[in-house]
Amino acid sequence: MTTVADIITAVGYRVFTDDSQTITSSSFPKEAECIQWINEDIAWILGVCAEMGSELGRTTGTITTADGTAASSTLATDMYSPADYGWVLKTNSRNRITLTTEEASLDYNPSTESEPSEFYIDGSNNVIFLPTPDAIYTVKIPYWQIQTALTATTDTVPFLGLFDNLIIETVALRVQNREEYDLNIELKWMQYLLGKARNVIQLRKNPNIKVTL
Repeated sequence: MTTVADIITAVGYRVFTDDSQTITSSSFPKEAECIQWINEDIAWILGVCAEMGSELGRTTGTITTADGTAASSTLATDMYSPADYGWVLKTNSRNRITLTTEEASLDYNPSTESEPSEFYIDGSNNVIFLPTPDAIYTVKIPYWQIQTALTATTDTVPFLGLFDNLIIETVALRVQNREEYDLNIELKWMQYLLGKARNVIQLRKNPNIKVTL
């Protein structure tokens, strides 16, 4: 798997023109700056993954409901965004539940209890089931997981290496724009990052569909 050191080494080869091609704690740019930019790229890429419903950056949370209680415990403190579906896990089937909004609770009698068919996420990442569960159910909900911030050069970069070249290119662009800040270049690296990320995600979903920017 790709490490932060691998990315930083590649960036060094892109931005240095002399024999000193190593990014360190005292070089220009500094190692800490590059790590911060890598983290920012990862955060933007995760947003595109969630927007496009990609499996990249996604995991599945498990909730055990309580009889007569609509609100579960927090699904995950690291949740960026839930998928628009989940399922109630049964012995021989999976019964689909769909993501809705808090407003949908107005359509339900609060005293009605049954197997949930919908859910929404409140501001604290709690999952609220509609209708209120009438028994103990095991519910699975996929969600996109906020990536743990990279801090060391030995940390592993997420996304299975699929965005490595993209991260290298965008970090190099930011390095080259570091001394004389140009907003146009900042906008271009972001446009480049988001556009290329969408292309990679789409290729994994359906290579016959072209993404337009």
